Amino acid sequence: MQLSLRPLLLGSLRRQLMAGLALVVAWMMVMLLWELAHRQHQELKTRQTEQATAMAESVAVSSSVWVASRDLAGLREIVNSSASFPDVRYAMVLDLRGQVLAHSDAARLGQYLNDLPTEPKTRILQDAATLLEIASPVMLDAKHLGWVRIGMGRTQLNTQVERLLRSGLWYLLGGMVLIGFFASVTGLYFTRRLNAISTVADAVQGGDTSRRVAIQGSDEAAHLARAFNAMLDTLQLREKELLQSRDALRIAATAFESNDVMFVCDADWRILQVNSAFQRVTGYLPEEAIGKAPRDLMGSGAHAQDFYDAMNESIQTQGSWQGEVWDQRKNGETYPAWTTITAVRSDSGEVTHYVANLSDFSARKAAENEIKTLVYFDSLTMLPNRRMLMGRLETALQTSLSTGHLGALLFVDLDDFKTLNDTLGHHQGDILLQQVALRLQACVREADTVARLGGDEFVVMLEGLSTVTTEAEAQAEALARKVMQALNQPYDLGILTRSSTPSVGITLFGNCQESLDEPLKRADLAMYQAKAAGRNTMRLFDPKAQAAVTLRADLESALRNALDEKQFVLYLQPQISEDARVTGAEALIRWQHPVRGLVMPGEFIAVAEDCGLIVPLGNWVLDTACQQLAAWARKPRFEHMTIAVNVSAKQFHQPDFVEQVLDSLSRHGARANRLKIEITESMLIANVDDVIVRMEELQHHGVGFAMDDFGIGYSSLTYLKRLPLDVLKIDQSFVRDVLVDSNDAAIANMIVALANSLGLSVIAEGVETVEQMQYLARHGCHAYQGYLFSRPVPVERFEVSLAEFLKPLQPSGAIKPV
Repeated sequence: MQLSLRPLLLGSLRRQLMAGLALVVAWMMVMLLWELAHRQHQELKTRQTEQATAMAESVAVSSSVWVASRDLAGLREIVNSSASFPDVRYAMVLDLRGQVLAHSDAARLGQYLNDLPTEPKTRILQDAATLLEIASPVMLDAKHLGWVRIGMGRTQLNTQVERLLRSGLWYLLGGMVLIGFFASVTGLYFTRRLNAISTVADAVQGGDTSRRVAIQGSDEAAHLARAFNAMLDTLQLREKELLQSRDALRIAATAFESNDVMFVCDADWRILQVNSAFQRVTGYLPEEAIGKAPRDLMGSGAHAQDFYDAMNESIQTQGSWQGEVWDQRKNGETYPAWTTITAVRSDSGEVTHYVANLSDFSARKAAENEIKTLVYFDSLTMLPNRRMLMGRLETALQTSLSTGHLGALLFVDLDDFKTLNDTLGHHQGDILLQQVALRLQACVREADTVARLGGDEFVVMLEGLSTVTTEAEAQAEALARKVMQALNQPYDLGILTRSSTPSVGITLFGNCQESLDEPLKRADLAMYQAKAAGRNTMRLFDPKAQAAVTLRADLESALRNALDEKQFVLYLQPQISEDARVTGAEALIRWQHPVRGLVMPGEFIAVAEDCGLIVPLGNWVLDTACQQLAAWARKPRFEHMTIAVNVSAKQFHQPDFVEQVLDSLSRHGARANRLKIEITESMLIANVDDVIVRMEELQHHGVGFAMDDFGIGYSSLTYLKRLPLDVLKIDQSFVRDVLVDSNDAAIANMIVALANSLGLSVIAEGVETVEQMQYLARHGCHAYQGYLFSRPVPVERFEVSLAEFLKPLQPSGAIKPV
């Protein structure tokens, strides 16, 4: 037998007494337990916070000298000593830039944190349930050198609180058992006399109203019994009265069972009674409504006589009617009401009254309209949004295919709108967008559609254009010129006036079966063609541009697949010294495509830069070069050689670039001083100090650096003298015409002189003739790289071709003495 909890606990006074006392005691003990646990928790928490603060400040004082001297070993010993204390999860020392100088977790060394306090004061950075983190400034002679951060776990604190709670729960359970037993014994005495009353009540409920309770005495139970008997006598008396007023009760029960507008009419449709909601909704006072016909009082005139005839027929035949009625309030406002009218009949079946129930759902109607607006319209400009545009475009495509009349899409994008938003604020930008929407609507016909896709992107859809493609294009271009003229006018933004120009892409649709996305893609592409043409112009879709985009997308997809399937190979181009030695090689990537064959970097590097694949490609080249250096270290003929690896700006600025380089060297067992990283001057444009820090850290481990393509980029001598470089590489654009162009010759000579003055080596790239090599040698350049010696070749061919690389340095082609 299944018993629910309510009858089990509250089925008798005895059990109610037991349950009530148990709940009261339980509540009091729970509150007491909670207060004790809360106080204990706060006390332990405060004590731990003070301990963590003292430790952080102590470590900050201890490490100040070490931070000032940049002694990382001393800092590491202090941090490791602090981390050995109970509940200390980690400890770290950072410099003012947020770089981790020492950390109890060695893997975190060198990382940067940007959530340091702005003032050199001890602060609580995090006070969570499981972790407390304190930051304390490292000071030396009132100079702020860095920060110490201590992280302490809450394990012991939480364990003590849990132990206290468990003990309290056992006391709680024990108290509830004792109280339950006491309530059971006490309730047994009090409920015995009440059972007699309950027996008579059950009999009365079964229909025997003649039974009475026989309890004598003067206590509460006896008083209750006498009152109960008197109530039964009264009930018998009232029963006759209730039978006489059953019609009134039936009307009241029907009329006022709802909180909606209720009113009762007689058989002639005259209002007899209204509820309190009637005045609130209709505006009429009860005395204004009583005696009037509902149609005369609240009719809005929105329904014809046929509507009321059908309503009356339903009431007479089915006994009720329900439906939507447009009524009118006292103030003249019309509103929709869901109305239910029920006929009240006598015992003979004659209609005596009508009960009407009106539910005003104007708010729901407004909400439905608002939802529809949110779903299908842009909330800022109230133009159709993408969802509605796509629905209308689907219809327009079908119409065009059936009628032969073409349609057009104009993709409108505002030029430099982001700059306006950033300088003037989003509120001013929103005002401009609203004015753009109004101007676009003024340019088109009523049958056309102006939609906002989002941001500063708008689409104009034209329908019913000419059946001839050239004429339809001319019609679309004419409207585009009208749009551009309208949008080029100054915008009044309230406190100031600004100008904005559009770029418009145009495409036709309706001349073939196609998906909904295709016309939008073409219009979007045409808009970007307009952007590329200088902005503030329009362009009709060019299929050649789509083919180029498709080709680029295919190339990007193939690049991702090539990374997964390891289709890239490493090529090496030798670097030669004038004393007839191959000193090293530059690592270059090639793509061994399964269908196209060998693909040169010029065909895919730019795509890799744009789609973010340049970083994994660069990591692959770096890792493969380290693997090759490790292999050469085991071969006496090659152990002296270096490999230079070009690194892109994106790869170099990755947060874990230094760790990536050191990991590759360590994993393959390569010697760091045989790896040369080639950087370009473009890396120095942003965050030069960060570049220098990374270079110095890698140079500390033995990695060398070369400045590639020197002379064609930033070329700041201020930064050049700060960079820890080993080599300057003369760009091949200067070497190519060094014998015929005096400017190129002067630049090449200047680079050599600059390198010599800074104590750097020089390598000339793109050397293709013996004469170029001889000229460079006479002016102080003694290392070369170019097609004169070899094109880039696979590693296997490189290793067997050392003698072939040196042929230009043989006596027949040797450098002539100065």
